[in-house]
Amino acid sequence: MRAQILYRPKIILLSLFVTLVMTSFSVFFLSRLDNIVNGDLYGYGLRFSYEWANQYWNYLTLITGFLGVSMLITCASIALTLPQRHTHKIGSAKFVTSILLVMGILMFVLSIFLFTRLDNIVRGDLYGYGLRFSYEWANQYWNYLTLILGFLGIAIGMSGVSFVLTFIGAPIPETQVLPSLSPLLRINFTRLTFYLLTSIGAIALAFSINYNSSILAFIGLGLIFWGMILLYIKPENHVKENLLDKTTLPSLTNLNQIVKELGYKGKGVYLSPKYFKGFESSKVYINTRKDMKLPPTKKIQDEEDKIFIKNPNGILITSPGLELKRLFEKKLGTNFTRVNFQYLEQNISKLLVEDLEIAREVEIERENDRVFVKIENSIYQAMCKEAKKLSKIHCSLGCPLCSAIACALAEATGKSVVIEKEQTSDIDQTTKIEYHLLEEPKEEQTQK
Repeated sequence: MRAQILYRPKIILLSLFVTLVMTSFSVFFLSRLDNIVNGDLYGYGLRFSYEWANQYWNYLTLITGFLGVSMLITCASIALTLPQRHTHKIGSAKFVTSILLVMGILMFVLSIFLFTRLDNIVRGDLYGYGLRFSYEWANQYWNYLTLILGFLGIAIGMSGVSFVLTFIGAPIPETQVLPSLSPLLRINFTRLTFYLLTSIGAIALAFSINYNSSILAFIGLGLIFWGMILLYIKPENHVKENLLDKTTLPSLTNLNQIVKELGYKGKGVYLSPKYFKGFESSKVYINTRKDMKLPPTKKIQDEEDKIFIKNPNGILITSPGLELKRLFEKKLGTNFTRVNFQYLEQNISKLLVEDLEIAREVEIERENDRVFVKIENSIYQAMCKEAKKLSKIHCSLGCPLCSAIACALAEATGKSVVIEKEQTSDIDQTTKIEYHLLEEPKEEQTQK
């Protein structure tokens, strides 16, 4: 069976980044080499003449131009590959990226060829214009030339790897199960990038000390800084919207069937924090009858770990949006029991739109004991629509997002909450929810 080369965008991006860094170093040392030819050599008897200078400048301009074009090509290749880094699929930009990489390799090869021509002028023609050989300038000149050619060689190699993986690499089939690798063969790309950046940064700092270059010092410090940042960044994992729906709906369906078969007819009531001993609980009480009469506070506190409550008969269900509500609190850096409705009103939109990117726009307003929430382009839109088919869940608990907001309202207002209405529209992709804040029995009312 012939071995297959798979499309690995992360490896491609890493190779392209190395190519960009190596090219940058080559440009820097080219400027240092030019300082020797157009500066130091005049102290060793070199006489200026347009006969050698014009040819030297032409080669130098072409080399600089080729290296500049190759850097632009590398940046363009990174931009085209970046969108595929999480999908491992080859998009329509495959052939464009391949052509760009071939052009970049060609630029590097031409640069190396022109370097050999430029070297022939320095170590051959210039002796005819009075230049005296000395190891004082020759050693430094050779070091720069060796570094430039070495960096360009690495750049060609990395570009070649990127080209092979892009042009020949096959996409990973969705049904393909990749063989497990031993721990020694597994690659942590975050750590690999960290080691690469810090190593190159340390080399740049060493060169900056040796050559007294502030530019190399800044490059080295910058690379080390970003390497350290990458070491402590923990990337977040995202799931597709349809996977979110498929993994959540079965649980809601089972819960709907249980409530239906047990014959509980009441609306779900999101209990206020006073019903629980701790702040972490968030449960929904459903009565056997259609009324919304709640058990005494102490009874719920004594039996909050139970599911079935007697006198009056009912059921205590953990809120489907509890974990999502906790994520809200984590992002805001607070607990909803410590804030009021005004805080929730001011922060919920930014939280859902900018911080968590759950929706495109969120509006919330309160009229007496009613709270109206309008959500546009929510990732839970399809789930809310499917939840409407579950009669018991839809009228009692709502979808996870509606449930999470109900939990937040109960804690921020100190009142039990009922989801009165939930409407979804496919036309303008909106979800409208109406919440009812219940008045607690007089003997149990507390100031919030």
